[in-house]
Amino acid sequence: MKRFLLALICLILCSCMNVTDLQQSLTDAFELERDDSAVRRNNYTNYADYYLPSDMQEYDCNEISHVFVFNRSKIIMDINIAGIINAKYYSNVRISDEGFFDKDKICFQRDSSFLKTDETEYPYICNVYEYEDDYLLYFVCEDAIFYAFTSKEDLSALCSRILLIAKSLNVNHTDIVADFSFKDVIDYQKKQVNLFETIMPVNGNINDFLIDPVDNNNEGE
Repeated sequence: MKRFLLALICLILCSCMNVTDLQQSLTDAFELERDDSAVRRNNYTNYADYYLPSDMQEYDCNEISHVFVFNRSKIIMDINIAGIINAKYYSNVRISDEGFFDKDKICFQRDSSFLKTDETEYPYICNVYEYEDDYLLYFVCEDAIFYAFTSKEDLSALCSRILLIAKSLNVNHTDIVADFSFKDVIDYQKKQVNLFETIMPVNGNINDFLIDPVDNNNEGE
């Protein structure tokens, strides 16, 4: 019995240490000092220009969404059209979590800001959700929303790269507002669910991740 209790205590302590180590690793990824002044945008689209690190590749894209690959992880960068339009017309609107994912799975949260070259502070929110051996990363700032499905080994490095892309991102707000303010062109939740399916593992089930599962049988209604 004593041996069992001792083993149980060791298991609990190791689990706590692993959680603490992960949180510290993620915090370090966001706080690591680096010289971003030498970073030059190397990708150009109709609405946005940005820097993509050399160890990431573009997997797919359209005019407002981009899918990248880092090692075995896929990342979506979705231009935050709703956030840009809200910022244009409502000065007191603040970025917030969309609430798509299960809050009980959150293992890391960060609500902070970053500086661009113009020395302006841009707020962001980052949530990391743990699903057994995999992690879902959600990062939102005024100009973009990032989603990534990754392993523990890649998680910290991926956070630092997403932050770097977000800091380099230059979105044409004028064109976004002109092209999307008065058009009913996007069902944001359905669009982001469809994009999210792009980064899911082959055996993944999107309903396991969303708070309000989507009834795929009613998509055509």
